Amino acid sequence: MNALRKRHPLLAMALPAAKQAANELSPGMEHGNEHTDFAALMHTARLSGGAYLQTRLAALWPQASKQDLALAEGLGVALWLAEMLLFLREDAGRQRILLPQDLMQKNMVEAAQLIEGKHDFALRRLSEQLAQKIMKILQGSARLGLSAPLHLRYRLRWTMLYAGFILHTMQHDPQAPFIHPTPSIKDRLLMLKNTLFIASTSAQQGGSCGSGGCAS
Repeated sequence: MNALRKRHPLLAMALPAAKQAANELSPGMEHGNEHTDFAALMHTARLSGGAYLQTRLAALWPQASKQDLALAEGLGVALWLAEMLLFLREDAGRQRILLPQDLMQKNMVEAAQLIEGKHDFALRRLSEQLAQKIMKILQGSARLGLSAPLHLRYRLRWTMLYAGFILHTMQHDPQAPFIHPTPSIKDRLLMLKNTLFIASTSAQQGGSCGSGGCAS
């Protein structure tokens, strides 16, 4: 398993890899370590996941509009943030704490707690708050799953649905964020159905992505 897929499975899943750099991390993917607030975390997410997915889409789809590239950036931000929650324990074990310090203080979550992998209600509440914020960013990028070329569209939709499933679980699983949720067969079939069939194919109507699917 290459470095990109190991630490950034959602970003790697969203679009096909470029031939010349299929297994390499973007220089900014591991940018940042400490964030004073959510704005600082968003800045890192834009420099890393946002820039990565936007550059990847531009290479795969030269005719992409500015709006499509902006949606790709938003999707990259959402996926990078979702991965931050998924790999919170692993990152903390490497002394890499990405959670915003102001939110940690507000929710009384200590860095040592993350490093030692100790779960409690405070951390659960913080992860739920962040998952809700990330879900809104993900929903804002849903139109890209309608406007992208066919050879990219369904892969983007599936990734959005899978990310939505993860974020939904992060908001409801009592052990979150120290979880790696796996869809059941029923959930996978539902996501496949919603990947292939969307009520409207109009890219102008927008839409949303959640655990139940992308809808316009």
